[in-house]
Amino acid sequence: MSEPSVPPAARRRGGVYSGPACPRCGAAVDLTFLEPGEQICPVCLDPYVATPFHPPEPRRPAVERLAEAGPGGAVPCGVHAGNAAVANCSRCGVFMCSLCRIEIDGQELCPSCFDRLSSEGVLSSARNRVRDYRGLSLSLGLLGSLLCLFGLLTGPLTLYTVFRAVQQKREMNEKGGTVSLIVAALLGLMQIGLSIAMIVGMAE
Repeated sequence: MSEPSVPPAARRRGGVYSGPACPRCGAAVDLTFLEPGEQICPVCLDPYVATPFHPPEPRRPAVERLAEAGPGGAVPCGVHAGNAAVANCSRCGVFMCSLCRIEIDGQELCPSCFDRLSSEGVLSSARNRVRDYRGLSLSLGLLGSLLCLFGLLTGPLTLYTVFRAVQQKREMNEKGGTVSLIVAALLGLMQIGLSIAMIVGMAE
C-alpha cells in the first residue's frame, strides 16, 4: 500500500509503525479485501488512493557446509572457505558455492566475472540500457524528409533502423508500435524516391 507519510495517529503512538493506515486519520486498513485504486476510510470517510503489495518469498539457496559434505573430498568455495563448491565459474574456473553461483545467459559465473562482464556489456541479460530503434527510425524518417538532398543517405539508414526495430520488437516481445514503424518505412522510401527524382531532374 502506498502511503504519502506516516499518519498523525501513528506519530501520537510514539512513532511506531503498526501497519497500513488511513493517511488522514490513522485508522488501520484491512488488507483482506483491499483492491488497487481509490479507497474510502470507514472511520473518517475521506478518500485516498492505495495499492496492496505482496512481495514474493525470498529465495535462499541451500548451502552445503564443507564439514557436512563428508570425507568424500568436497572442494571448498573460492570465496567462502566453509562452504562446499557446487560449480566452477565458466570464465575463470574458480570453485563456487551456491551463494556465489550466478546463472545467466547459459553460463555459471562467479560474482567477480559477473561484475566484469556486466560492465563490459557482454551479458545481454544484464544490460540496463536499450537502444530505441523504433524512435530512432521515426526521427530519421522525419529529419530525412526535411533534408531531401540527403535522401539517398538518410533513406536507407531509416529503413535499416526500421529493420532493427522490428527485430528488437520480436526479441523483447513488445506489443504495439507497428503503425510508427510503417510510417518510418514509408518516409524512408519517400526520401529515396525524392532524391532519385531530384537527381534525374538536375541531370536533364
